[in-house]
Amino acid sequence: MSDAPGNDVRGGEQAGSRVSIGAQLCAARKKRKFTVEKVAKELHLDIDVIKALENDEREKLPAPIFVQGYLKSYGRLVGLPVEGLLKDYSEQMGEPPPLSVIRTAGKLPAVRLRSIRLIRYVFVLLMAGILLWLAWPFLERYMELRHESAGEQVPGRLELPPASGIIGNGFMNVGMDDRGAAATEQSGPTPRSI
Repeated sequence: MSDAPGNDVRGGEQAGSRVSIGAQLCAARKKRKFTVEKVAKELHLDIDVIKALENDEREKLPAPIFVQGYLKSYGRLVGLPVEGLLKDYSEQMGEPPPLSVIRTAGKLPAVRLRSIRLIRYVFVLLMAGILLWLAWPFLERYMELRHESAGEQVPGRLELPPASGIIGNGFMNVGMDDRGAAATEQSGPTPRSI
């Protein structure tokens, strides 16, 4: 933890081989005139965790995935290059470097899928068509049975015979003749002519 002027505080390739990560963090913190308490408060960490990071006491630190997050936050706070810190940490721990997201600007996928909604509608229509095709023989049989039973009287339905020739007092009655045509009769007194 020396603050000798000859030490390089940068987290690059040169500094990673000569200066430990803890020493880099401590030197950058002191250069910005931050206290350990202020760093702990800014990073929402315990003071013991900050001291363990600066003293390279790995046994007092949690799992490496958490330490990588602490190093990112600490490096951003004190102005150190985060990628260099993480690379140095992974080399010291003997682990592969953490994965990073690489953006592919301007590249579109070769095959672009249509909207999932469109695919869903096509699937529903296809399933409805298959169900209708499978149900068609049953529907035909049902329609045949319905036409056959049309001649029979349906329970619950009252069919009245046609009204024929009821004679009232002075009213005209309409009935059916033998040919099915409407026949009219007049009952009661005939009108007088003057």
